[in-house]
Amino acid sequence: MGAAYSSVAPSHEIKKIVKNTKSKKLDGPKEVQVRQHEYSLHIGPGSKKDFKLSPRIEPITENTLPTASSCGSFLASERITEKVAVIGAGSFGTSMATVAARNHHSVLLYARDTEQAHVINTEHRNPKYLSQYPLLRNIRAVTNVKEALQDATVIIFTLPAQVVYQWIADHAHLISPTALMVNTAKGLDLKRKRLLSDAVRDGIGRVQPYVVLSGPSFAKEIMQEMPTAVVAASLSQTHCNRVKRILHQTSFMVYTSEDVIGVELGGALKNPLAIGAGVIQGLGLGSNTMSTYVTLASLELQELCVAMGGEKDTMTGLAGAGDLMLTAFGDLSRNRNLGKQLAEGLSLSLSSLTQGVTVEGVPTSRVAVYIADKYNLSVPIFRAIDQILLGKIPVKDAALYLLGQRIARGDE
Repeated sequence: MGAAYSSVAPSHEIKKIVKNTKSKKLDGPKEVQVRQHEYSLHIGPGSKKDFKLSPRIEPITENTLPTASSCGSFLASERITEKVAVIGAGSFGTSMATVAARNHHSVLLYARDTEQAHVINTEHRNPKYLSQYPLLRNIRAVTNVKEALQDATVIIFTLPAQVVYQWIADHAHLISPTALMVNTAKGLDLKRKRLLSDAVRDGIGRVQPYVVLSGPSFAKEIMQEMPTAVVAASLSQTHCNRVKRILHQTSFMVYTSEDVIGVELGGALKNPLAIGAGVIQGLGLGSNTMSTYVTLASLELQELCVAMGGEKDTMTGLAGAGDLMLTAFGDLSRNRNLGKQLAEGLSLSLSSLTQGVTVEGVPTSRVAVYIADKYNLSVPIFRAIDQILLGKIPVKDAALYLLGQRIARGDE
């Protein structure tokens, strides 16, 4: 039986299919799905080299879907319903609940606010976040943590990075040891200066199925069904494939990776870099300057990630350069908008974006410098952003530092 791959397979996966299949002589025509609804890999009978990629015009119907027994359960998504708990009813929690609900899963959305939960259940909209978008009927809000977690087979965490560890530690006894935990937070554990994956492991206190979900993904655009691509990373390809099966759809494409460190660091470390992009925007320095900044920033991002054990190629993909570009150029980025407000003269304490809203780039900048010192890395842009946030570099002079023309020192 030919190997089967999930939808939106990147080019290296297509090559892997060819490599794995052409070495065997096939008895008859076989078809391996590479991109659902769009492409198929056709392998001719009786030859090791007779293969080609060709467009598939007709949509794949229920009858043409491979069976779970023949080629992986994640391809039969229409026939498997999961009980999904989404922890956090903010913007991203609302969008993740919606993605899961679009694929016909049963979704419980945990919210602390009783009135918010009531409106979600009666009016089918989130009154606090993205309220202009209707919610599907298979999303139900609950305010009781035990109720949210009790029968969940998949738990998607959309909490701020700095509360992930404690929340999981406090509720680990309510989480089934077999439940798949999916963490979407983009940040680092500031208190212990470590990866969130390490914090989650310590918080749960046992071996647990775990996936990091990251990539360029504004919640508002997900709700608008604008095509979005993300990366599911885990040491277990089985867990990655399961997340793909649960969440993948035409407007929310899921790639997979085994580079958990790289994917997590890309999502976290681009946040302070986005603040720097906002400063450049707020200073009115133009596209030439911004392009130079993003290029240099991406190199520093790559340098930090590789030093910590991430893969260089990950930083050129969705979880690295893709997420950096989104937050550097996108008007919906809180980190970028904070930098812009700082350049316009507001102090960090007075910025509207720090009032009751999480801006992950602020705490993450401190951890980034700690990592740089640990590995003896220069990274002048990361250091400059940290000094700007600490008030040690005047924002009006920031451009020279952000372009690496002047080096920020910790004692400035």
